[in-house]
Amino acid sequence: MNEREYDRIHNEGCEGYNPYREERERKEIEDAIAYGKTRAGLKDRICRLLEAKDCSIARECGTYNQVEIDSLRAEMVQIEAQEEAEFLADWPLDITKERRATWNNRVNAGEFTIDGRVDYRALGLAERKQGWTMKDLKKAIKHHNI
Repeated sequence: MNEREYDRIHNEGCEGYNPYREERERKEIEDAIAYGKTRAGLKDRICRLLEAKDCSIARECGTYNQVEIDSLRAEMVQIEAQEEAEFLADWPLDITKERRATWNNRVNAGEFTIDGRVDYRALGLAERKQGWTMKDLKKAIKHHNI
């Protein structure tokens, strides 16, 4: 029995009603709508559609449509190209070199180690504070071949 059914059964005489559940559900719906409007939400929707439309079941049932699948894949390529362009705009060569040098200095100073081991908590805090991750830095270094 889920919460909604429980509330319906036990709400007779005003017992069991949970306004916090309704507020939580309303907030979850608002968050889902907001996520759907983001680029990540759009990519997620396209991936789910591709999984449903480009599968053996769709081929067997006769709902397979290559034109629609190609359109979805083209849309995904376009979104990924926009993301790549924005990433490269945020990581020009001079900024990449500067961030790499700063990061290497912090690592060499032992800022992210405790007893010779990596302190992932400190590493994560530093990444959140600076607004970029080690993964972003590696990607930019690879792009610029430095």
